[in-house]
Amino acid sequence: MFRNLALPALLVLTMILTGCQTVFYKERPAKDDSSIIHPAPAPEESEHPVVPSMPEAESTPPAETHAITIHEQTIQTPAHQDGRLVLGINETATLPNLNLKIEAKLDTGAETSSVDGRNIQFFERDGKKWVKFDLHRTSKGTQPMELPVKGVTRIKRPGLSSVERPVVMMTITIGDITQSVPVSLTDRSSYESPLLIGRTFMQDLAVIDVNQQHIATKMVISSNNRKAQVPVTQKSYTRAIIKPVSIKGLATVGAIEHMALPDSNTVLKARIDTGALTSSLDARDIELFEKDGKDWVRFQLANSAGDLIPMQEPVTRFVRIKRHGEESERRPVITLNARIGDILVPTQFTLRGRENYEFPALIGARFLEKRALVDVSREYISDTRQP
Repeated sequence: MFRNLALPALLVLTMILTGCQTVFYKERPAKDDSSIIHPAPAPEESEHPVVPSMPEAESTPPAETHAITIHEQTIQTPAHQDGRLVLGINETATLPNLNLKIEAKLDTGAETSSVDGRNIQFFERDGKKWVKFDLHRTSKGTQPMELPVKGVTRIKRPGLSSVERPVVMMTITIGDITQSVPVSLTDRSSYESPLLIGRTFMQDLAVIDVNQQHIATKMVISSNNRKAQVPVTQKSYTRAIIKPVSIKGLATVGAIEHMALPDSNTVLKARIDTGALTSSLDARDIELFEKDGKDWVRFQLANSAGDLIPMQEPVTRFVRIKRHGEESERRPVITLNARIGDILVPTQFTLRGRENYEFPALIGARFLEKRALVDVSREYISDTRQP
């Protein structure tokens, strides 16, 4: 009987002892663990990142930099007026069919263009008249040429008989203008530019600014390198500075204008000629004399109606005029106030007989400088019929 009671008694005793141990553990005093560093609890998850704040006493360290080279280019861009390209008094022309470049002068006083052609020889090919010549001062030096003859032009020469020159057709490009135009062949060795561009090329397409040169195309006009400190992620680069051609403040005159001489109460029709530096007047019976120890000149001024107006003026200077195949001619120059539209300036005029020319007056480039553009497509833009 006791053996049967021993096993349950053993189990009861085991349970009692276990319960005492549990109570004893819970009632123990808390251990002093203030000197132990516990790991910080993990932060709760958030949709926004946590950005740690910087201590107020500290500043952001400077970004790392390095020195680079900045290549600066100033790029000129062409100007237009009323849809017409503005050309300078001198431009570089291209002969695209010949793969040549040649320097050109823009001359509103000439109707037909001309080029420096020498050793001219005519011959016949397939029953048509051709011409053989040497084209001088091109980008590839002197080039032998053979072209069909388009016609003949007659060139007036003051005090001399006119001369005939063969005319050929040439394709010429200046800026964005490409034209196939008649070009006369002549020895231009005594002139600065081997190619002269006349009104036929400019008509309805271009205006001329005698103040500027080589402005017809987009081109780099200056280049400069400079050093700069930049972040290490930035590399060397080229910076473009766009500089449009400026025509601000310039009036516009046509190929022909009325020109007034206010001091003599005279109005003359005048050809605007960018190919000439000095203006000129149709003076007849020119006679030099001395007055108060200075050179003076008396002459008859021919007006547009054909009337002769007696005048006498002090001589400002003398000028020598080049003449093809002939000796240069010495002519007196006088200074008169001249007006076209709102432009009124003292203007130097050479005196010469212009009876073989359509207009009694010619206005040269010096009158136009810093004052006006020339549009050969128009005439009598400025109302200057009253002196």
